[in-house]
Amino acid sequence: MDDIEAELNISAAHFDSAGNETTNEEFIKNPLLIEAPPKSYGNSRETGFHRSSRKCLKIIRDAMLHHNWQTAAEYFTSYIQTLEDTTVQRALLTRDVIWRLGTEILHHLPNASIDDFNAVYEIMKNAGVSNFAKICLEQAYHLLLNGEFDEAKRQLSSARHWRYGKRTDAQSLEMKLINAYCGFLDYIIWSKNISTPSETEDVRSLHEISKYFRQASVTLSEIIKQPGIWDPFVLSYITMLEHNHNIDEALKVLQNYAYNKEFPSNPNAHVYLYQFLKRHNAPPAALISSLRVLHSVVPSHKLMLDFCSLLLKEHPETAIKEALLVCMDLLEYSSWKCDRDAWKCLLKILQRPKNEHNLVKEEWAARRSLWMAFHFRPYIIKMESQKDVRLWRIKERVLKLLGEDLHAEDFRKSPSGRRDRHHNASEDYVNGSES
Repeated sequence: MDDIEAELNISAAHFDSAGNETTNEEFIKNPLLIEAPPKSYGNSRETGFHRSSRKCLKIIRDAMLHHNWQTAAEYFTSYIQTLEDTTVQRALLTRDVIWRLGTEILHHLPNASIDDFNAVYEIMKNAGVSNFAKICLEQAYHLLLNGEFDEAKRQLSSARHWRYGKRTDAQSLEMKLINAYCGFLDYIIWSKNISTPSETEDVRSLHEISKYFRQASVTLSEIIKQPGIWDPFVLSYITMLEHNHNIDEALKVLQNYAYNKEFPSNPNAHVYLYQFLKRHNAPPAALISSLRVLHSVVPSHKLMLDFCSLLLKEHPETAIKEALLVCMDLLEYSSWKCDRDAWKCLLKILQRPKNEHNLVKEEWAARRSLWMAFHFRPYIIKMESQKDVRLWRIKERVLKLLGEDLHAEDFRKSPSGRRDRHHNASEDYVNGSES
């Protein structure tokens, strides 16, 4: 809301003052100065109501820009009167402005309650039918964040059965999201009931739980078949399938979500598949296959360390090349630059038998100029030798195994001019016996 004119597509002239208008100071003294709107006949013209409402909107904007949310809320209660404007074009703009201003102010108002949000949403739903479904969906989001699951379900149910005129593409997308969240809420209610079983459960309560399970299963299974990013809905449906011990169906759903070419590229889909396979003790080949695809999408993902470990464990000879490439790719990202586990993984790869010596030599020749500048500049070595001795020792050993030898004095010795007293401890750490 830093530029409300651009955000709401309101021209700057909308805020300009006419010569005979009330000043801002006079308006601030009386926030209820908005005059009643006259009845509109024929061509619309600006009236005192329009001028005073424009003044009110300017004061609200200024208050929001200065984060004076209490003042903005006070004037907003007056600006709501502009919904009574009978000019069609102005009324359409006003509805959108009030909706967006109201929710923005309430989100920042410290003492705003759920009832305040619901009041604004109800006003907007009654002000016009064109945005009814969208407003219900936004209201349900807010209720979900505040744990009001039953009320959120009620709002979505009313929006689910709402019909007005010819459905547009935008309305079809809104209805798709409404159906998805209806299923998600059924899942939440079902999950809540099974996680806190009652000692006095009767046939009726068990029937209710089964009803929510069926409703959620049907809705979620239909939604996730459509191309899109459906992460929370997929995870919910997988949880339900696992609860029912339907492992094969869950695997098919995750494989379709990850590998279906009609779906947009989504790294999370491959993560969910890998976690599912690992959870159900899948063979290493399946784990490696899922992580290989993830590496092609996100080479810097934290699961790449698992990928390297699996490659070295299952295929010690044939996969060392792939493990080396994966680990070196990982260390070329700034977020991994000082990660001790990633450097230990590279050290472990380089300490393998020397039958792959030529491969390491070729790979290092291709990356040497980048790595020497990125990892082994003198100031980096000096900083790490002072702040993280263990990381420094690991990198020193990696560099030696790569056939390099820095002759800088600060690399060979600690800042005090003698061999670091922590050398033995750091060597033990590198070899996996950290104390």
